[in-house]
Formats: sequence, C-alpha cells, structure tokens
Amino acid sequence: MTDPTTTDTHTAELVRVISDVTDAPASTLTGASRFDELDNWSSLAALRLLTAVEDAFGVRLNLRAYLATETVDGLARMIEAGISGGRS
Repeated sequence: MTDPTTTDTHTAELVRVISDVTDAPASTLTGASRFDELDNWSSLAALRLLTAVEDAFGVRLNLRAYLATETVDGLARMIEAGISGGRS
C-alpha cells in the first residue's frame, strides 16, 4: 500500500515541477487540479511535463497511463508506484 506521507511529499514536489513546466502559479495547484484545466496545457506541455517528471523523480512512466492521468494526485500516485516498483 502507498504511504500517504510519501505521496504528499511527491505531490508537493510535483506541484513545483508542474508550475515550472506550465507557468501556472504553484499556489493555484492542488492534488485535485486537473491538467486539462491549466491555462497553458497542451500536448507539448504534457510531453514536457513527462520528461520533467521522469528527470525529477528518476522514474520511467508508461506513456499511455501517463496521458490518461487527469489530476496532480493521480500523477503523484503513478510516481510513487514507479519509485516503489519500477516502471508504472
């Protein structure tokens, strides 16, 4: 089972990464934030975020599963699964 504290830590770091990639103010991002509701969200931003996440967390994410992820919390769970058990 995923440790909620670890996921919260990943969510906080993930918010910083998302903010860097999309120029969305970190203060406006929460775990419930949906990617498709971000002002600067596009397919290019999605690929830039994937690369930034893989670099920041040292994980490799499944592209199909990543693109189906709708929220910051969902992506944080994918990252945690990737760190805990390899490719997610």
